Amino acid sequence: MSKTLVAAGAIAAVALAGCVTRTIERETVTSPPATTVVQTVPAATPSMPVVVAATAPPPPQNETIPAAPSPDAVWVPGYWNWANGQYTWVPGRYETGRIGYRWVPQRWENVNGQWQMTGGAWVRQ
Repeated sequence: MSKTLVAAGAIAAVALAGCVTRTIERETVTSPPATTVVQTVPAATPSMPVVVAATAPPPPQNETIPAAPSPDAVWVPGYWNWANGQYTWVPGRYETGRIGYRWVPQRWENVNGQWQMTGGAWVRQ
């Protein structure tokens, strides 16, 4: 009798192993319209944040460009970055080129009395 009970339990376990029940619920959330005013600034790519500084950046540093590590390497020039209330030099480097894209270097522009950094991205040609 116990062998029959064990066999029946094993058959039931195998039969139910492929059965899965899932309940999927969806909730619709409606957000109120944004009340924050956002300044739109053209940038090289939509995903790149725009960096704003109150003072002009120093002149670019002179860099010695080393030999390219490979034929498809593209030199990305150094630039002044604004972080923690000051400019810091980010040295140039080589990156692997991307077919159909070109590198747009970082640049600072005076916009309405403030300095904005844009660029520093691969853009489709």
